Amino acid sequence: MLRVQILGLALVSALMMSVVAAGSASAETELHQWLINHKLLASPVTVHRLSLLLLEDTHTGVRVHCHWFATGTVGPHGLALIKSITLELLGSKDLVLCLYDKVPNLTCKENEMPDVLAINLPWHTQLILKGAEVRDLLLGHGSGRPGWKLTCKNVLGGTSTDTCEEEEGRPVSLSMKNETNGSGVRGTWDANNPRVKCSEGGGEPATGIVEGTVLTESPSSKEHLLISFGP
Repeated sequence: MLRVQILGLALVSALMMSVVAAGSASAETELHQWLINHKLLASPVTVHRLSLLLLEDTHTGVRVHCHWFATGTVGPHGLALIKSITLELLGSKDLVLCLYDKVPNLTCKENEMPDVLAINLPWHTQLILKGAEVRDLLLGHGSGRPGWKLTCKNVLGGTSTDTCEEEEGRPVSLSMKNETNGSGVRGTWDANNPRVKCSEGGGEPATGIVEGTVLTESPSSKEHLLISFGP
């Protein structure tokens, strides 16, 4: 009987600890949430994202400025999903508009526009606290890690392709701020991110750099999207 009582007390104690842990985790996630009109989301809602980015492979020296739209959702617990990235808002063309900022000889023909494609979609994101800063952590899906593929015509008459993606265990994230005019939430790719790994990296561990901003907003003018920074 004593053994049964001891086991029973141990089980109750374990259950109480799990409840406390779950409550602590819930409280932590409640600090950083996507909101619509200052209200927590009960289920995912559709959003649009406008990105203005600089993509670079420091080994090849190719730098391109890209402009693209993304569609997806934001939901409870700071989670979000990027489903598609296209040239136009609600468009169907996966190849996005990019212009050269720097083109070394032999790599790509400067007078030819590059083809840039987001790879391994959909991407998941998660709002996290890093130091005193709220960031949106970019996570992969079952198909692979987030990244891009650049294809261009080179001066030798052939085609060059460079694929860059997050390294395993080194996810990138955006610094998140609410827009002062209530138009949405602006994420910034900054120097706090690790570099990504590119296929043309020449044996170097990580040569890809991302810079720029992403504006996430609700498609409805009556729904103001923002994130919470605390209780």
